[in-house]
Order: sequence, then C-alpha cells, then structure tokens
Amino acid sequence: MESHVSSLAAKFAGYRHLVPLLSRDDVVYLNSSYAPPSNLIVHEALARFSHESLHDPDPKPSWQAAVEDVRALVARYINTELSCIAFTRDTTEALGNFIRSLQFQPGDNVVILDSEHPNHAYGWMALQSAGLEVRQVLTTAEERSTGKVTAANAATFEPYVDERTRAIGLSSIMFHSGQKNDVAGICSAFRPRGIHVLADLTQQVGFAPVDAKALGISAAGFSLHKGLNCPTGIACMYVDPDVLKEINPVPPIVGYGAVSNARADLLVPKGPVTFHPDSRRFDHLNLSLVGAAAAKAFLTFYLDSLGPSDLEEHLYSLGDALQEACRKLGVGIIGPSERENHAPHLYILNLLDPGWAPFLRSHGVYVSHYRLGVRVSLGFYNNEADIRRLADVVGAGVAEGLPLCC
Repeated sequence: MESHVSSLAAKFAGYRHLVPLLSRDDVVYLNSSYAPPSNLIVHEALARFSHESLHDPDPKPSWQAAVEDVRALVARYINTELSCIAFTRDTTEALGNFIRSLQFQPGDNVVILDSEHPNHAYGWMALQSAGLEVRQVLTTAEERSTGKVTAANAATFEPYVDERTRAIGLSSIMFHSGQKNDVAGICSAFRPRGIHVLADLTQQVGFAPVDAKALGISAAGFSLHKGLNCPTGIACMYVDPDVLKEINPVPPIVGYGAVSNARADLLVPKGPVTFHPDSRRFDHLNLSLVGAAAAKAFLTFYLDSLGPSDLEEHLYSLGDALQEACRKLGVGIIGPSERENHAPHLYILNLLDPGWAPFLRSHGVYVSHYRLGVRVSLGFYNNEADIRRLADVVGAGVAEGLPLCC
C-alpha cells in the first residue's frame, strides 16, 4: 500500500507543472471546490479555439462536433449512454430542468437536507406556491451544537418520507462539510417506492469515479468548472431513461435543440411539436462551444492520464497527511473521518475565529471560509509540500495568538 501511495505521488508530481500558478513561492492553492486554478491542458484548448475563431472562416461545425465528443466522454466517465446526457449552462439549470419536469399534485412533498446547497434547495422551494411541500431534514442545529457532521443515508430521510413523497434531493458530496452521502443506499431504499432521487454531483465529478447506474439515481446535475477545470458556462444533466417516461415530456425551456422534428430550414410548421425521446430534449441549440472545447481536452486528460480512481486515491492520501498535520497542531477536522463517508478532496478545519481568514491570505494560503470553519479543498496538482506549508502557517497563527476554535 505504501509503495502504491508513493507511486501515485510520483505520478501526480509529474503533472504539477501543468498549473503555472503553483510555481509561485507566495501561493499555496487549496481552494479547488471554489474554483481550481487553470492548467495548460485547458489553456491550450482555449488558445486553439481562439486561433480558429480568428483565422478559420468556418470553425463552428468542428466546434459543434466537439460537443458530441464531450457527450461521449461524459457518458463514458459516469457509465451511461450518450442519450442520457444533456448539456446545460450550470448545475442550477440541470437540477431545475428535472425539478420543473417532475409531475406532482398539491400536497405532495419532496425531502432535502437543511444544509443542501441553495442552488438546489431554492429550485424545490420555488414550487411551494404550486402546492409542493418541501421538507427539510434537520441537521444544522446539531452541527452547531456538537461540531459533528454525519453523512446522510436512507435512515436520515426515512422519518420525513411518506406515501406522498415524490422525490429526495441531495448532493453526493456536501460543499460545506465534505460529507459523502450514501446516494446508492438512499436510491436502493426509496426508488422502489416510487420516490425519485435527484443528485447534485458537482463536488464529486472530476475528483473521483462516478457510476450513475450503480448509484441508481433518477437524475443528476453537475457543472464542469470544479473538478473538471473548465470555464464556467457548461454543465451536464443526466436522466435515467426509465425516468424520462414518468416526467413531463415537455421540457421547461423549449428551443430548437429540444425538438426532434425541427426543420433544417428553420421554418416552424403548424403541425405538432415532437421532442427528443431522450435527455437531449433538454439541450439548447446554442451552448458554450468554448466550454466544450475545454471540456473535451480536460476530460480526455482526466480519463486517460490522471485516471479517476488514481486521482481519488491521491487526494485521499493528501487528506490523510492533512489530518495527521492537524492532529499534531490540535486542529479539529469537521465531518466523518471514514473514507466511505467523506470526500477525497474537501476538508473543513475547525478554525472559526474571524482572524484566520486574513491571516491565511496574508501568508498566501488560498482557502474558503464557511460557517463550520476553513475549507481546504485539493486538486490533482497538490502535493504533501502544500500540506506542510499550510500546517506551518496555521502553526504560525497559533503562535501569534489566534485561537484554534471559537
């Protein structure tokens, strides 16, 4: 095991040069869950796109072909068919497409965690005026009082579910805590009861393997600008083919891309509108072609060079080093410690004093600050030296009198 960890460290050390920002001595970048620093793989794809837009009189057909290449790469990554993938602007739109397509009666309900990402939670809450009840599983009060965060499983949702529950919405990995929820177990428990499960996979995609079929989800949304390092403006929506038969056949937003019997001459006939029978009904004609160029380049690199499983293990190994460094400093880490219940890349340090944010930034340490503490999030480009530098800065803060907890 130790030799495998060493070989992975050596492998990923060879890719660190792809992120020029990290060559600076004054930057320790540990903020991938907010926005990763760009890399030469994406930079070259964007430069090529720009060059083509300047010098090629007709580049758009090749750019559109790249979109279908990305669809195939995403399908390969999450173990599904091409027809299950649609492109959206962001995770919010992907989740909203499904939320707005779900058929319900006034008095039906959906269940979410009270700590769910706002972009997901508000999508459901917007339907309250139409009679949908949104039930929130209470978790944040315990988090505040005990400092403990527990990954959600089927038992977490069971007390809130009844015969009128239409769906459960949750993130596979929570942005604020790093907890990795038991999505597969939740699907196994509730989907046979006719309850859909809508998953936000944004904090998992690009950091670890994803198997949509094994998870058993009804649908999912995920942006490509976090773990997959693309510019903002491109995301994906996955829908189980069987679920498409149960939701509204008319997508929430209809354009040329959603219609299967659209005319090539762009004239709109008076006859019936026929939508694509698969997830492509959620596609738009115009999407971020520059985003697709970046996605094609980085997904190819991610799948064929980094390797999702290798990257996941590399990140977990760095997480182990982070936990050991924090233990020596007396710094607590919020959230489950077991790998099966915790993200490989995202760790919350129990540093709540407001003085930590400016102190870390003044020492070139880039992290995020949330209600539970300092969020450290790792990427393929990080190494143990970054962890040691973070530990040194935290140690210096303690020496200057900053408290380790509130």
